[in-house]
Amino acid sequence: MKSTKYTDWISQHAFVSGIAIALVLGLLFQLSPSYWQLVVLAGLLAGLVVKGWWRGFAVGFVGILLSWIIYVTYMWTTFPTSRLISTLGDIVGIPGSILVVLTMLIGSLLGGLGGAIAAALRTMIRAIR
Repeated sequence: MKSTKYTDWISQHAFVSGIAIALVLGLLFQLSPSYWQLVVLAGLLAGLVVKGWWRGFAVGFVGILLSWIIYVTYMWTTFPTSRLISTLGDIVGIPGSILVVLTMLIGSLLGGLGGAIAAALRTMIRAIR
């Protein structure tokens, strides 16, 4: 595969590139009506650009966490989401803000696991070659 200035930049700045990939894909998947579970795929694609499963986990986790922060901030300021979250929190028995934090943590962990899996698969494939 021929190297271009874009692929060179991505390989030189793999950590930032991975976070950006996870952030953009995470936002796209969260804004689609019922596909937020695809954050694992966003983490997988972000984890392919870094070396080491720990870095893969980090880029997936941080990128998806940032996308959740942007998404929750957008929803909180645009729609009457605070009432809905408070009501859901009352149903579950915990404060609404803790419910939001738990949701963000679960989504970030899924993205991080996707990134770790991709980085580990990349390492395994390169070892086989």
